[in-house]
Amino acid sequence: MFKSTFARLILAGFLAITASGASLSASHSWGPYHWARTANPFTLTLINSTTDDWTGYVGTAVGDWSQSTVLDIVEEQGSTESKARRQCQTTLGKLHICNLAYGYTGWLGIAGISIDSDGHIVTGYTKLNDSYFASGYYNDPVWKLSVTCQELGHNFGLSHQDEDFDSNDLNSCMDYQDPPYDRPNAHDYDQLEAIYGHTDSYNSYVSSGGGGGGSGCSAPAGKGCNRAAVGQDNADNGNGWGISLGRRGHRETFMRIDPDGTRHITFVTWTDGH
Repeated sequence: MFKSTFARLILAGFLAITASGASLSASHSWGPYHWARTANPFTLTLINSTTDDWTGYVGTAVGDWSQSTVLDIVEEQGSTESKARRQCQTTLGKLHICNLAYGYTGWLGIAGISIDSDGHIVTGYTKLNDSYFASGYYNDPVWKLSVTCQELGHNFGLSHQDEDFDSNDLNSCMDYQDPPYDRPNAHDYDQLEAIYGHTDSYNSYVSSGGGGGGSGCSAPAGKGCNRAAVGQDNADNGNGWGISLGRRGHRETFMRIDPDGTRHITFVTWTDGH
């Protein structure tokens, strides 16, 4: 059962189909899913469509995650028009981060990734819900940075270190705790090194200027960052998540499969009474 301060909070992410209800685990990756790349470190582009009040939080989270030995993140300016931020359309080979008053939907932040037939991430997004952040309990710098840090962590293939709000604090943004912690910890960096401890035969990402370990996109035709653009607008309700694969307590998994075989799997943690 969530603490009362979490009564409205829903944390969501794609590709947590292998997640369990266990608390702390030595591994907190989302299964085998990761960005394909031919060399480490690789440079991942984050299209930033957040408004000025989020710039500092996004910049801090980008700086923190870029301390990883396998991953660097560069920001690219995106549109801040409300329509663009509502859709937060994905771009193949890149991430997209947006904020907007998405409504009292029950979620505070949501992260999504899509995978190709080889199980590699080809695009991702993070949404930050100003309906909650604009006032009240969540209108707090620590909450804003913590959720930004956690959702971006999901975009790289990380799951939660711990999903028990009443357990010991792990001092990680990938931990459920109240008050939250707003930065990654050593175990998060270690897990990224484990996830990206090997290299692949192609890149599923495209960095600004064709960087990324000096290689840019090298995917074969029809794969990774050389697939046809999907232009996905990420719906905030279940209609965009596909069919339910089952619900257990507060947790539910959805799956949608595109005609080209791209899988979008959404893991949702619902609030009490939802």
